[in-house]
Amino acid sequence: MAEFVHQNLEETLLELEQLERVGLFTKAEIKTIVKKRTSFEYRLVRLKKDKQDFLRYIQYEINLLSLIRKRRERMGYFFKKDEIEYAIIKRIQKLFRRACTMFCDDQKLWFSHMQFCKKWNMKNELSKLFARLLKVHSKNPALWIIAAKFQMEEIMSAENARSLLLRAIRLHPQNHKLRVEYFRMELMHADKQRKRWALLQQSKMETTEEGMEDAILQGKVARVVYKMAVQEMPGDIDLHLAFVPVCKKFDFTTDLVQEIYQDLMEAHPNNELMWDAVARRHLTAHSNESESIQLAEEMQSYEVYETAVERLPTTKMWSLYIDCCIERLQLGGAGDISDKRAEKALQVFSAANTKCSLTEDLYLKWMNVLQNVGQIDEAKDVAASAIIAHHHSARVWEGCLKLSMQDSGIGRENQQAEVSQLFDSAISFVKAKHALPLWRLGLDWCLIMNSDNVQEIFKAAIKEPAVVSTPMKTLYLQWAAINKDLSKARKIYKRLLKERPLSVDFFKQYISIEQAQLEPNMTKIRRCYEDALAEFGSSRPDLWLDFIRLEKDSMRAPQIHWRAMKALSGPELEDFTNGYTLLQTGHAT
Repeated sequence: MAEFVHQNLEETLLELEQLERVGLFTKAEIKTIVKKRTSFEYRLVRLKKDKQDFLRYIQYEINLLSLIRKRRERMGYFFKKDEIEYAIIKRIQKLFRRACTMFCDDQKLWFSHMQFCKKWNMKNELSKLFARLLKVHSKNPALWIIAAKFQMEEIMSAENARSLLLRAIRLHPQNHKLRVEYFRMELMHADKQRKRWALLQQSKMETTEEGMEDAILQGKVARVVYKMAVQEMPGDIDLHLAFVPVCKKFDFTTDLVQEIYQDLMEAHPNNELMWDAVARRHLTAHSNESESIQLAEEMQSYEVYETAVERLPTTKMWSLYIDCCIERLQLGGAGDISDKRAEKALQVFSAANTKCSLTEDLYLKWMNVLQNVGQIDEAKDVAASAIIAHHHSARVWEGCLKLSMQDSGIGRENQQAEVSQLFDSAISFVKAKHALPLWRLGLDWCLIMNSDNVQEIFKAAIKEPAVVSTPMKTLYLQWAAINKDLSKARKIYKRLLKERPLSVDFFKQYISIEQAQLEPNMTKIRRCYEDALAEFGSSRPDLWLDFIRLEKDSMRAPQIHWRAMKALSGPELEDFTNGYTLLQTGHAT
């Protein structure tokens, strides 16, 4: 193995001699470089190769390049780059190739090699690298797309990009992204050819390319790509729709866009997404254009939606219609146009409610629109209907509670009683595993509007299943420390300590309360750590580390460390050992 190391080192002699001769490095620095490279080379000839050894060697050489550049700028010497920098670059390339061969499954390594090649503008090397990468990772469609983009945008070769994408499609015939990227590439190629032809015409130059291939100029190649895709995957509306936004990025595809929409209507007459796409096609005006233009376009769009909900009166179709109305409403604008959009949205909500069963999302959106336009009573009526339709939904109850809470206030006892009754109903209907947001919402409201009932909320919550009671116990302790005296918080901690299950956050909350005092009671803090370790000592190395950090200046720390080593095992023990080492060296606080 030593002969290979010496051979590789001998190849570096010329650049080292040049570095010393031109004065970029001293003799002592050259010896240091040789020593470091020798160490790296010996690591690379071991029987069991480590990827990190390659990466460290590569990073060292890259850092050396950076240092050479800085010293050249300082000295003003910019000669002998072939003998120095390019020799180091070749060595880095060689190291990357060896690493990618040995650890070919690591895509990050390949991409690091690519970034290095791009930085030094080595396009030929990049082309070879992509070819090797695709042989190893041919099952990854994203890599084929990246390689094709490189050929198209960097090498300026549409032929190579086309060849790569055709090979990728043969390997992955059902992949949408490959089809769309091939379509985009052909349109980009046509766009470039059109711009070139326009320049030739402006300069009145003669060209032997009669007509400049009219088929390419008009995007007919892209049309063939689109036709083949939809024929090979009939019934796939997602693929069909994916071609539309690509077309709209080019100014010569009007006829192609029209053809795609026509095909959509013929191939998917009973698909809600088709009707949604056709309706949204009319919405092209920007928000800075006149209100009359925007409203005219919206009316055209709404007419399509009305036809759609007559033919397909499904919940999904109404949902798409409503989503469009809400999006237009969110555009804002002057009061008149905003009022008309709000009126239209509410009309569609009402019609949908009579024609189909509204989902949770639709009810919540309806309530939100009514609330935004100030129709609180109507929003409450919708909330009541939502509860009847989805009485087990936590999201519906949460939306209804928020609506009722915003309508209540000081001096409005009737509304406050309504909120309390609504909260009790929500807790009774919603399953405990989904009810935590409701408990938090009820707690927040009580803290603001009815502080006398806060403790009752906590007492009821800790009787619930663990998914609710465990986090609420922590909040209970936090509330007690903020709103009551310390002795009250200590009593609550002792009482809750007897009611399992508990969480690590519960113990940490009490520890933070004690530590926040002007004179922390160390006895109680230690007792809390012991309680926490009794519950979680076998699975939470962070608790042991926090305890050691607390006792680092006392004789208890070694004993705690010994106990932790006995209690922990597996990955938890490894995490603890690493953390303890950092703590000992002063890197963790």
